[in-house]
Amino acid sequence: MPTGSYERYGLTGNPFRELASENLDDVTIYHVNQATDAALRTIREEVLDRENRAVVAITGGQGAGKTERLLVAAAEAKERKAFVVYFDISSKIPWVLKGLAEAFQASARDAGLVKMLGAPSWLRPVASLARSKDGSYDPKVAGRRLAEALNGAAPAFLLLNDIHNLVEMREVDSFVKTIEEVTSVIKPGVLVMFTCYASYLAWLNVNHPSLASRINRSVLLQGLSDDEARLVLAKKLLAKRIVEDLEPTYPFDREAVHELNLQARGNPRRLLELADTVLERGIESRAYQIDAELVHATFLRRDSVVVGASPPAPATPEAADAASEAALTPPDAGRRPFWARPKK
Repeated sequence: MPTGSYERYGLTGNPFRELASENLDDVTIYHVNQATDAALRTIREEVLDRENRAVVAITGGQGAGKTERLLVAAAEAKERKAFVVYFDISSKIPWVLKGLAEAFQASARDAGLVKMLGAPSWLRPVASLARSKDGSYDPKVAGRRLAEALNGAAPAFLLLNDIHNLVEMREVDSFVKTIEEVTSVIKPGVLVMFTCYASYLAWLNVNHPSLASRINRSVLLQGLSDDEARLVLAKKLLAKRIVEDLEPTYPFDREAVHELNLQARGNPRRLLELADTVLERGIESRAYQIDAELVHATFLRRDSVVVGASPPAPATPEAADAASEAALTPPDAGRRPFWARPKK
């Protein structure tokens, strides 16, 4: 067997180069259930069966798995032939409501609801939102139109990713009030789920208590246990495996996985980043197995040669959350996002 290639470990390549499984095609394959996932599954099933309506907030630091939970929900909705609108909120979007209305239209087309003879009546009012030329809109009217579209298409999921990227104060207030109206009007068979940093949710609690009071479930994603970390690595490795009858996490032994998870502080994305680095080190050093000693040696070597190497990951979900918030502010801005600043 070649000694300087991935075949050394029974692999066709490095399975950790794609750090996140953030697409519908493979999210359910690579997803690892944690304690909170059982509760989220129950909520989804109740909505899909039209037994309930729900508003759910998923919080956690960068790389904790927030987006993945939305994509798992989207995949389940599509499998059950439900209507699903998934929308990434980016600080680069000029007007979020217009982009969301366009996402509704795209989802309707993808679901085959827009036919030669026309579209469902509930979509027409949403289309008018997509045609708006500026950010001036009535949040109550906009929210009601979106909610009635979701009610008309039920069972339906509205999945909003990274709402903490709403950094322009003007549309923050308008858009939050829009979502507040959505949550007031939706009926059983509709799920509104959004992700954000925990501190942004705390900001909503203070500044938009009416919306916060409508959240049925708030989930803070916790770090991976060692067993969960092993499963994350095993699933990634399986995708590139060419030799059968190997240990699922080979070439990583149990102690190596423990050390990697410790270094990553249980953060899934960080775990994959570190596994990528250590696997390459294993190939370079022609090691037949990656153990804790090789993990230690890799990071000692990296920190000694890389100027300005990344500091260790924060030790708690709350600290990771704070670090993620800080990353939102450009180095020359001299201030934190408005929602992360203490009130005067």
